[in-house]
Amino acid sequence: MDRLSEKRMVALLRLLNLVFVAVVCFLIFELTSGVIALLGVGANSDMAPFVANKIVDGALAAIPLLVFARFVRSVTRRKEFFSRVQSRRVLTIAICLGARVALGLFTPSIEVPALLEGAIGAESLGPSLNLTSLAIALMFFALAGVFEYGRKLQEDSDNIL
Repeated sequence: MDRLSEKRMVALLRLLNLVFVAVVCFLIFELTSGVIALLGVGANSDMAPFVANKIVDGALAAIPLLVFARFVRSVTRRKEFFSRVQSRRVLTIAICLGARVALGLFTPSIEVPALLEGAIGAESLGPSLNLTSLAIALMFFALAGVFEYGRKLQEDSDNIL
């Protein structure tokens, strides 16, 4: 790869990192506003599981983005691609996405439809299976295996040299 395209790739990866950080900031804002809306609808003990569900779901959405941003940062700064840390990062992303699918399966969620005048009331939804999230989680589990295999091949190659 020539020097110009390498610089362009690094710039694009840094831009991707900024996008991930912006998305995480949006998720934090959405999480905070969702919890405030849930607490505003009915601040009683019945809402506690739904608030906890919203917080855990938000964390399981933000953590993979932050971990992937660290992954990209390691690739751009230290040229570290196949290493034990990178394999664990991909596995962490897969576990968070899988946990998010499991959370959707075992816990009901709650939506707070809002109009211009404010929230009109809480609406409970039953557990659901998000097939897109499941497919992405399975893909990241497979990628974790590929990265671990690549790490082992690279270690063997380095030991031969």
